[in-house]
Amino acid sequence: MSDGQIFTSILASDSPTHLSTSGGWHIVANALAYSRIGSFTSKNWQIFLLSLWVALGLQILSNLANDYGDGIRGTDAHRLDRQTAQGTINPKTLKNLIISWALFIFGCGIGLLWLSFNSLTDFFTFLALGIIAIIAAVTYTMGKNPYGYNAKGEIAVFLFFGLVNVLGGVYLQTQFIRVRDIIAAVVIGLLCTCVLMINNMRDFDTDTSAGKNTLTTTLGKESMSHLYRFILLGAYFLLITFVTLRQNFYLLSLLILVSPIAKHLKMIRHYSDENIPSNALAPELAKIVLITLATIILMSVSILIFNYKKLI
Repeated sequence: MSDGQIFTSILASDSPTHLSTSGGWHIVANALAYSRIGSFTSKNWQIFLLSLWVALGLQILSNLANDYGDGIRGTDAHRLDRQTAQGTINPKTLKNLIISWALFIFGCGIGLLWLSFNSLTDFFTFLALGIIAIIAAVTYTMGKNPYGYNAKGEIAVFLFFGLVNVLGGVYLQTQFIRVRDIIAAVVIGLLCTCVLMINNMRDFDTDTSAGKNTLTTTLGKESMSHLYRFILLGAYFLLITFVTLRQNFYLLSLLILVSPIAKHLKMIRHYSDENIPSNALAPELAKIVLITLATIILMSVSILIFNYKKLI
């Protein structure tokens, strides 16, 4: 199997869920930056496109590493869409591809920082964050002690998809961060965390059998159900705070999500019922991804419209 075929086959199994959310934070970050700057120059658009590429590249790296890490441990033996687990990819070949891709994305990241910053302090601070992000993308399931097998995956998603990525994306464009940016970053981080939580809740039975210690297998179904609902509702409570701070009532368009969120939470409430298999949550994973993307799009469009109205 060629490197191109490896990319295609691995991304086909994960891209609808993970690539969409990895691009989502980028949209919010740049909407926030645009609302501060008022307009984008050609340099701003170059930063926008290159940072989007780096974000997607890091998610691709994570997907490749997950296929390898879960595959060699036997965690994904039940999944026909996992190439390492099904023996359609030589693990050594995939490992070499992971190393090559990590180096390529690292080079792209250096180019992004060189374009964005004049300050050496900013450059090296973000360079360190970039190295940490690459390590985090790989060691979720790879290495001797992958943190995805030690109930720390949700923490990493919140930090990187939320705080680091959103605030980093804003800072790349503006070299400034506001309180409202932090609130938006926390909202996005919590929603992306919910995506991983549902993913792990769905895989509870197979992860338990494989000995994968996720937050779900650690807390149990009932506690995880309560925690999930608390985090999801907390994200939208913070969004109300964001609306108040911005005095941007275009964000009330998010009210159209009340019904789908309520139906989603009703299904999650029954998750701890022992008569319901964990994989019954598969449709709910798709729903929370769509809810997250809808929130990101409505949030970003509302921010941009509000900024436009102030300028005319």
